[in-house]
Amino acid sequence: MTTVERTIETQVLAEGEWLSVTQVCRASQIDAAVVIELAELGLVCPRGNAPQDWQVSAHELSRLRTAARLIRDLGVNVSGAALAVELLEARRELETRLRALERCVQASPRGD
Repeated sequence: MTTVERTIETQVLAEGEWLSVTQVCRASQIDAAVVIELAELGLVCPRGNAPQDWQVSAHELSRLRTAARLIRDLGVNVSGAALAVELLEARRELETRLRALERCVQASPRGD
């Protein structure tokens, strides 16, 4: 029996922290050209003048990781991955709002 040991590098990122494109590529397992395309499509909003100088908000890292998995694992093209990430986030937001509304309805007294 072979035991495979896998080390997972974990770093807790603060909400306002910014990462270089190199760090983002490493963390997301995504190519810099794909990050540039995703930025052009509006999935992420990097700061900086030139792509090699860009920094991406740590908050947007999960969006890039999701897009990278869609591209790598499912063979989705870059624009399709960007659209899918936006739709997944919209769905999560709607589910959150629906749960909040359901709690309000359950909490309000009925006027029979």
